[in-house]
Amino acid sequence: MKRMLKASLWAAILTAATVGGIKGPVFAQDTPSPDTTPAAVPAKKARVALIELSGALTERPASFSLASLLGGGKTPALSTLIDTLNQAAKDPALSGVVLDFSDFTLTLNQSQEIGSLLAAVRKSGKRVAIYAPDFDTPTYVLASYAGTVIMPEGGDVLIPGAGLQMVFFAGALEKLHMSADFVQIGKFKGAEEPFTRTSASPEYKAQIEKLVDGMYQQVISMIAANRPNMTEDQVKKAIDEAWMSGKDAKDAGLVDLNMTRDKLKDWINDQFPAGASVVSDYGQPAKKSIDLDSPLAIFSLLGASDKPRPATGPAVAVIYATGDIGEDASGASSLEEGITPAGMREAVKAALDDKNVKAIVLRVDSPGGSASASDEIWSILKEADKKKPVTISMGQFAASGGYYISCAGRSIMADPATITGSIGVVGGKVVIKGALDWVGINIEPIDKGAHAEMLSMLRPFTDEEKAYVKKSMEEVYATFSGRVTAARGSKVANLEEVAQGRLFTGMQAKEAGLVDDVGTLSDAVKAAAKSVDLDNYRIEVLPAPKSLSDILRDGLMADTRTPIIGGMKLDALQPILASLPAQIRKPTLSAMHMLQQLSDEKVLLEMPAGLIEMHGR
Repeated sequence: MKRMLKASLWAAILTAATVGGIKGPVFAQDTPSPDTTPAAVPAKKARVALIELSGALTERPASFSLASLLGGGKTPALSTLIDTLNQAAKDPALSGVVLDFSDFTLTLNQSQEIGSLLAAVRKSGKRVAIYAPDFDTPTYVLASYAGTVIMPEGGDVLIPGAGLQMVFFAGALEKLHMSADFVQIGKFKGAEEPFTRTSASPEYKAQIEKLVDGMYQQVISMIAANRPNMTEDQVKKAIDEAWMSGKDAKDAGLVDLNMTRDKLKDWINDQFPAGASVVSDYGQPAKKSIDLDSPLAIFSLLGASDKPRPATGPAVAVIYATGDIGEDASGASSLEEGITPAGMREAVKAALDDKNVKAIVLRVDSPGGSASASDEIWSILKEADKKKPVTISMGQFAASGGYYISCAGRSIMADPATITGSIGVVGGKVVIKGALDWVGINIEPIDKGAHAEMLSMLRPFTDEEKAYVKKSMEEVYATFSGRVTAARGSKVANLEEVAQGRLFTGMQAKEAGLVDDVGTLSDAVKAAAKSVDLDNYRIEVLPAPKSLSDILRDGLMADTRTPIIGGMKLDALQPILASLPAQIRKPTLSAMHMLQQLSDEKVLLEMPAGLIEMHGR
């Protein structure tokens, strides 16, 4: 009798704990009489996936690395996590999913991507919990999608809101005895300001304030919607308190349970009457084992194919366009390290040649780059769309050149927190004469022609030359505007009201008509499948990550981390850059890469460099 009452008590507890339509196991509410009790059948343990996440989440699967070979690191790519959680939602043998964060970082748009998947897992009837020793804004936004949020009493919750920091490099160029001589088309473009100013102009600052306002409102509305015990005013109050302990966060309604990590598996086990079987490698492919004591063991990986056999059946191809847009480097034919015409051509050809692929989704995560390369990639995608429909999915950034190539798709979907727009042009050069004088190098040019030195980095543009540069850039801007008008049509009533370099979040871009809808990569894949009447399909990721044999066949790539400005390799900056915090070092290197591109191409479709998303850690 006590045994049956215990089962009924478990049912009552789990039913009372149900959140958002999620239901636990249903147990008998009445105790049968002794003479009608069936023979006892051992209850089966519940199966729960425990997914451990650490480090910075990447957009797509990485190529072969020694760390992956040795099993180091537990951070999957966003694309891998999407597959895992989609599998979990459909798995009838799975009862729950627990995410365990350890020094895990992600962007706000990524928290929205993963959060929507957790919502689907909960909707399928499975329990979802998230544990972390600490939370910042994006990780807490993600945690709010779970039915149970767990952390230690002494942990920290830092959700000060949303913010973007603007980094300016004009002072650094001055210390290097250099200067930027830029021209931009678009009153609100702002792309030249990080290099020509030490603080933001009113126009540029207003654009960033608009982005931050949009992000802040998204943070409040998502947390309030996901935590039914909290109103938007209560969320704002918690944000204004900014920093609280795990105990205070529980009192405020942000956290459901205070507990340390060492008790997590026991807690999972206690959530089910018959206990739980915790699966720590759920959804992960089997790893090859090699004898690391053998000096020849590494070559065993080359003896057989290290790529999965091609799958069959209808498919939607997801092509990743991540990083800066640049011209083709010598021999470059991959989208691994940036977006190039050759890399895009190769990926698109693979999708078009595969008879099983019925539709293409282009996942864009790019601040832009080369104007000519952007136009060439737009043409490649436009031709592909004539044969198989191309749907655009926007990640953290899809701005300037990133938005340009997005205009090749027949529909555009952005994450709510995507930063997009920046329809404008920037061009110019870096003047390095002062740096050369500083180190004692003098160059005396001999040339013929009124403007033979126009592109020389030894002097700024003359007023007449600047007029020539501006005219050329206006032609690029007209082409850009034409691409946008052709893609968006009547959805954008007045192009100049959304162009001129203005920036938008995904939500704001939908209101402005620059995108068709707000949704995740999974939503874009579903829309693409629906456009070609596919119900059952698989996803083909392109380009596929490079294997060890690929890397050895292509040759080891040279170290290109040393900054190059105006053709000068600045090795002396390496110790300084290495000492910078990671969140500043990354945008600084990106800014230097932009200057390097300008020395080669002079005209770019690039959003302002040096924007840092503030997380609260």
